[in-house]
Amino acid sequence: MALSPRVPFDPLNISSAPTEHGVYLLWDGEELIYIGRPTGRTATIQTLLSEHYSGGLGACTQKATHYCFEISSYPATRQQELLEEFRAAHKRPPRCQD
Repeated sequence: MALSPRVPFDPLNISSAPTEHGVYLLWDGEELIYIGRPTGRTATIQTLLSEHYSGGLGACTQKATHYCFEISSYPATRQQELLEEFRAAHKRPPRCQD
């Protein structure tokens, strides 16, 4: 599966996010600021997007304006691939990445 189109980072769109595992990307305007993935049994793309939106995962990602996602059977591997692509292009991690 490929990355979904970007959608506004708001409660309505977050409620439509997948309740599955995969990766998600947060954007601030045109800038990619975070690449994440659910970890653990109960975390899903939707639950983590909700946490970011509420500020529970920090003020930096709470300021996102859009998000996209990709369902993946191997989210850790896919997250690493996306982070490596970003680093190769920008010589740094996304702004809000730990």
